[in-house]
Formats: sequence, C-alpha cells, structure tokens
Amino acid sequence: MCVPRGATTVQVLVPGGTYGQAYWWLRGDPAKPSYAEAALASGHATLVLDRLGSGASSAPPSTAYAADTQEAVLGEVLRRVRGGLAGHRFATVVAVGHSYGSTLARSLAIHRPGSVDALVLTGEAAYAAELPWDQITHPVTADPLLRHRGLDEGYYTTAPGARARWFYDLSTADRRVVVLDELTKQPDVFSASYPLPEENAAITVPTLIVVGQQDKVVCGGTGSDCRSSAALLAQERAHYRTAELAVWVVPATGHSLNLHRTAPQWQAKALQWVRAHVG
Repeated sequence: MCVPRGATTVQVLVPGGTYGQAYWWLRGDPAKPSYAEAALASGHATLVLDRLGSGASSAPPSTAYAADTQEAVLGEVLRRVRGGLAGHRFATVVAVGHSYGSTLARSLAIHRPGSVDALVLTGEAAYAAELPWDQITHPVTADPLLRHRGLDEGYYTTAPGARARWFYDLSTADRRVVVLDELTKQPDVFSASYPLPEENAAITVPTLIVVGQQDKVVCGGTGSDCRSSAALLAQERAHYRTAELAVWVVPATGHSLNLHRTAPQWQAKALQWVRAHVG
C-alpha cells in the first residue's frame, strides 16, 4: 500500500488469473509510468494485491477453494480498507481489476453493495471468446518457472510462450516487457463463479469498462463486440442500470492492457474518469 500525503481515495488493484502485483507495476511503455505509479501521481492511494495462492500470499491446497473463495477474500480486504487499514482511512474506495480481477470486483459490487464506490473493469466484458484453454494453461507442477513452489496439481499457470500468443497485440508490445511478463507469471486455481451479464443490473456505482480491441480472450467470435467503443457500450448498456457507465476500446491492444505501449493513453483517461466521478 502506498499513500500520498492527503489522499482520501484508494484504488485497490486486483490482478487477473495467473497474474500478481507485477501486472500493476510493469510499464508497458518503459519510458512512461505504470498504472500504479500513474495512480499515485494523481494523488490516489493504491493497494496492490497478490490474490490468494499467488505471489507473496498464502497458497492453501487447491481442494480448499470453493467457488466463492477469491470473492470472499477480496471482500474482506475491501471491508478492512473501508474501515481503516495500516492507520489510514479513506472516504472513497475504487476497485480496479484486470480480467478475472475485474470479475471479482464486479461480483462484489453485485453481492456486497457498499463495498466499493466505483469500478474500473479492464480485460473483461459481458461475453468471452471460446479459447483452447487446455493449450494455453498447464499445471504448475509441469512449469519450469513455478514447479519449485511445491504446489499441487490443482494449481495452474500459462504454458511457456502462451502469454505472448494470446494476451498481446505484439505490434504495440515491447519485447522486454513480454519477457518480464513471462518471468513474473503466477500460479492460480480455476475455481470461480462468474456472475451472469444480467446480474450487472444490481451494480449502482459508476463503472468504466476498458478492453483492448485485439483482446483474444474477450473479443470476436462468440465473445464481445469490440469493433468500437460505441459498439461495446451498446452491448454492455443492455446489462447495466447505472447511468454512469463508460466504455473504451483501446486500438492495437491485447488482453493484458497494462503491458502494451498503448497503456499510458488509456490509463490517463481512466484516471481522469475516476477523478470526475469520485474525486
């Protein structure tokens, strides 16, 4: 947790599946700030998480996870942030997610009203594309980078090289960042419940959705309509009742938005949107 002097708003940054804190600190454009750095420069505090089972967090046996375990853990984190954490109290809590982290943030806004004051959902939309996940992921016990952690076969991660193929538009990616992404990948447990799109009607807080136009996980086929921001807004508007809904589709960008050279463009817009809606 980083707290600029006088900060009254905290952004809780929730990484996606097989990602940890590094996702929010890596610079897609090495010459520009990361998302976490940009949020801090805007005057907001940041709490950057390793979800349960990844990074520096504890990793219980995979059989101990229920469908709502990750949601329950994040809910407890947000409850403590709201009540005061490490001597700091915040008037406003914004949940910023990536991919599965967005799913968790959205789930809490649906199931625990009052847990957040605004949502920034990246790398997630109402419909997902059909992908060969059995080719994209494998057990950590078979992974050369993670098998030393001693986790059981219920933990998975991305197969070597899969991130570059499936999570990027390589035309706007720095190869050094792609390598760092591979080196910092994390274990995860595929045990989750995903709220249906129509459940988003329960969300009452300002919500921003950001998707890369070349996001192979979200867009195309049976997935979401990412041809333009207007097209995706029309799709999402059918499921939300909040009047404060915004959607941006970022050109030439894949699933891992923070890790492209285009990242500073959407990050600046997102932070401006957050300031406009929650201060």
